[in-house]
Amino acid sequence: MNIQEIKNHKVGSILQFAIPSTIGMVLSCMITITDGFFTGNFIGSGGLAAVNLGLPVLYLYLAVGLMIGVGGSVICGIENGSGNHKKANEVFNQSMILSLLVSVGISLLFGLFFNPVMKLLKVPAELCPLFKDYYSVFLIFCPLMVLDSVFGMFLRADGKPQVYMMINILTVILNAVLDYVFAAKLGFGIKGIAFASLGTLLLSVIFCSLYFLRTGKSNQAECGLKFGIFSWNKEEIAKTFLNGSSEFIGELAGCISMYCYNFVLLKYSGQDGVAAFTILGYSIFIFSMITIGFGEGMCPLVSFCFGAKEENLCRDLRKITNRFIFVFGVIFAAGLFFGAEIYARIFVKEGQVIGMVTHGLKIFVPVFLLQGFNMIGSMYFTSCGMAKESAIISAARGIVILLITIFVFSALWGLDGIWLTAPVTEAITLGISMYFISRKVHLV
Repeated sequence: MNIQEIKNHKVGSILQFAIPSTIGMVLSCMITITDGFFTGNFIGSGGLAAVNLGLPVLYLYLAVGLMIGVGGSVICGIENGSGNHKKANEVFNQSMILSLLVSVGISLLFGLFFNPVMKLLKVPAELCPLFKDYYSVFLIFCPLMVLDSVFGMFLRADGKPQVYMMINILTVILNAVLDYVFAAKLGFGIKGIAFASLGTLLLSVIFCSLYFLRTGKSNQAECGLKFGIFSWNKEEIAKTFLNGSSEFIGELAGCISMYCYNFVLLKYSGQDGVAAFTILGYSIFIFSMITIGFGEGMCPLVSFCFGAKEENLCRDLRKITNRFIFVFGVIFAAGLFFGAEIYARIFVKEGQVIGMVTHGLKIFVPVFLLQGFNMIGSMYFTSCGMAKESAIISAARGIVILLITIFVFSALWGLDGIWLTAPVTEAITLGISMYFISRKVHLV
């Protein structure tokens, strides 16, 4: 990276990082959506509901991956911007081993307490067989998912977002093929969907590892990050956790909120409501990946510029990124408002579920106009090492405000209140984000 080049080509610099990053994130989420397509069409809405009921566990893994990946890559970017490349490489190696150890530990813990966890998640008796078939394999592939996510962040921090994009293209194609073979042709059911994800993630981790093994053959100055020997540094681990705390809170909030969503959905609309919410969730999942992709494209640039004491440049990069995300938000909101039924029919054939999705999206679409600003703001504060502000934004939109609105709105308006929860939460959080921006005007 070069400060003068970033100054002269702000939009181009963002797009250079953001486009491959966004494509990579969207392709990653396409694996989940492809799984949803084959689950809904070849297993039914019960399969979608069973997978959705276990999503709190998935969010816990993502929380760990994002905390270590974002926290470590931000430190890595700041150290590179300061010219301390050796330290940046040590942070990379420590972060990779740390993410592996923590994620494997979580899988072992959930494996030991599988049945109690299933009861805690309120899985109905009729969905227990589907839940067990899918999540018994899930506990194996989730550590691979965490490693893949962290690899992607450090590839971007190393200035190679295109590499991760190409790896994602290959894995998405493989996942679709394996889903088709296992679910549609061989009839392995939902367990086949899980094995398809396992094979896909294994391939992605192998390709990412080969990149960093390749860089290790040359010197550090030429190749950037590489696998190597390091010493555990408690101070850097603490700093990694602190810098990634807002992302951890955000995903942990997803774990808590998804549990609460499923609780009220089962109470007010049953299995069909959970399936409908799963389908609606795919749309916000894609948009969130686009936002995260642009945010992760912005973050290495901001961290580098912040390390170089270019605060005004950091501010400009954030504003440009927000403009891009708002345009995407308008496109998503308009497309899903007018094409809700067409979208629902992609995943299911049951008329009642289609009706729920179609009606729910009409209420839900303001989220696409609000969420991006809050997410980019949180990621920006993280990139500048301002963990407190970032964590407050994440906690507000993901835990405090969201949980209040879930239970109050569902009690007042039933299923409509559940659809209304996210738009109101993001609108209130927007006020908090703008407050922090106004206070930190010299940086933002």
